[in-house]
Parts: sequence; structure tokens; C-alpha cells
Amino acid sequence: MDKVRKDGFLNTVLRITASLLAGGCASIGPRSIEKVHYEYNTAIAKTADEQLLLNIIRLKYRDNPYFLEVSSIAENRKFTTRIGTGGTEFGLVKNANEHKLALTAYSEVFQNPTITYTPLRGEQFTQRIVSPIPLGVVLSLIQAGWDVGRVFNLCVERINSLDNASSASGPTPTQKPVYESFAEAVSIIDALYKQDRLAIGLDTENQKKLVIKLMNADSQSQKLKAILGLNPNKNEFYFTSNFLDVNNSGLVVRTRSIMEVLFYLSHAVTVSREDIDGGFVTETKDETGAVFHWNEHLSGDWITVSSSEASKCPPNAFVRVLYRGKWFYIADNDLNSKSTFMFLTYLFNLQSGDSKAFIPSLIISAN
Repeated sequence: MDKVRKDGFLNTVLRITASLLAGGCASIGPRSIEKVHYEYNTAIAKTADEQLLLNIIRLKYRDNPYFLEVSSIAENRKFTTRIGTGGTEFGLVKNANEHKLALTAYSEVFQNPTITYTPLRGEQFTQRIVSPIPLGVVLSLIQAGWDVGRVFNLCVERINSLDNASSASGPTPTQKPVYESFAEAVSIIDALYKQDRLAIGLDTENQKKLVIKLMNADSQSQKLKAILGLNPNKNEFYFTSNFLDVNNSGLVVRTRSIMEVLFYLSHAVTVSREDIDGGFVTETKDETGAVFHWNEHLSGDWITVSSSEASKCPPNAFVRVLYRGKWFYIADNDLNSKSTFMFLTYLFNLQSGDSKAFIPSLIISAN
């Protein structure tokens, strides 16, 4: 009888072992890819957003930006199964006339991910982020669905004689930038484009030339030509980048570089009075000596980066970073700022390309 019970117990152990092994194989096999892929995808996207915001804030404080890229992830998983007993005689515990099976079984999964970081630096990367954004890229962004106002205001620094806060394409200036006429012109271009009364694209006869075409000579179109100093009797104008040949028959455009766009948006970062008085950031003033508030030009329309004390972690942040003892963040319900941030990410990836430094990568075992 005891032999029968022992054989039954052994059979039970074998069944449980097989079940654990089968379940373990299923959990660390193809089905585990769904969970692991999602977790790493989410983590990498989150840290990439944080890095971009951090570098914008660094530029506000005139600190050097730095970029790292996750170039590879390797994860090793080890699955183990353990079975033990809590009684005697192969787990058959005698209690009066009853026999109870006291069996303990459990499995463990050990993860050992290795993450490789590659610094984005070197001559090729530096040239790409400091070189003007090509006009063809500007057109591609508009054709990809980004609104004309956002593309022109962020990427374009000057059209003909109209200046778009060119002094803001570097460290925070002490004097208020000039941008009003440019903003008015772009506002009209954006409105006409959305109403299909203006087209921007490649010339049908010369595919290398970018052209803007006004569909009719209404009052808004005439106003736009007057602001830009264009020939009132023409409706088609070519884009060029030759400022040595400014005339009323074309649009001479100077674009910003990625680094200049980052500097430009850094002025929208809200800083404390303490940091201003301490000389850690520059305060811009207008011609009367009054403080120029960058939120009048950038915040609300393009991006707002708020700040709070380190003890007050923002609960509703889309992206946030802790820097210089303060939280800097973009609110999750600030859709306009999120759109600009998404646009900036897209533009950065487009311009920086695959330019990695030819130096040893940083490999971290995230055990």
C-alpha cells in the first residue's frame, strides 16, 4: 500500500514538473515578446523625450547639450523550476488514518538585460545639426501634414527683409527680437494655405525649384505680397537662399539649423526669479527697458515648458526632468506644446540621420 502511495506521489511530482516546464517555456518563449517589446519600447520613447527636453533646458542655462542613443538591447532570461516537500516519506504525511501530500513547487525567471548607448557626436553629426535645414525638408514637412505656421515659424529665420527673431537662434538675447512682420506674413500664408488659396510645391517644369503660388489676387493675397515686398502683378514666386539677389520676384529664405531651433525653443522655458537674479539665465528686455516675456511670442502658440520646485513633482506631465534642483515639464493636456515637441523630435531624427560617433559605446548591464 505504501509503495502504491509513493508511486502515486512520484507521478504527481512528474506531472507538476512537466506543467511548470511547459508553462515556463510558454512564458519565456514567443508570448513573452509581447510584454518585453512593449516595456522596452515605452522606456526608450520616454527617455528619448526626457533627453530632448533636458537639452532644451540646458541651452536655457547655457549648459552644453549632449545626446545619447540606445543602439542595442540584449536580454538573457533564465528559467528555473524548484520542487520540494513539506513532510516525510516522500511527502506522505500521516495524520490519523489520512494521508496528505505536502508538496511545494515554484518557478523563477532571471532577467539580465544589457543596454548599449552610443554618443551622438563627431564631425558628421555636428555638421548636420548646425547646418541650415534644406528648403526641400521644409516642403516635405508641410506635405507630411504639419501646419505651415509651425513649420515656418520654427524652421525659417528670415524671408526677404522680414526677420523672425534671428537673435533668438542662439543663447537668450538681452534685447527683444524683431519678429512681428514675419509673424503676420506667416499667419496670412497659413490661412491661405488652409483655404486652398495658396500652394507650395515644386515647379512643374523645374523640379529642383520650390515655388509658392497664390490662386487669386484677393485682398489677403495682395496684403501678403505687400508685406513681403513682392511684385503685386505676379502670383508665382520661387524660393531661393541667395541673399545677394533680393528682388520682388522671389522669396529669399534663410532657414535655421536644428541647434538654432533648439535654442529658439529654449527661450520658452519658465525659470525662477531666483535663477534670473543669480545670473544663471539671461533676462530679455524691450526698447523701453521693460522685461520681455517670451511667452508672448513662443508660449501658447508653440510650446510652454513649466517649472516647479523639486518637492512638487508635476503629476500631470507628458514629459518631465529634474534639473538644477527643479522640475521642468510639459503638461499632458497641453496639446499644442506636445505637437511642437513631436515635430521637434521628428525634425531632429530627420536631420541628425545615422551619424554616430566612432568611439566606444557605453554598455550597461541593467541587472
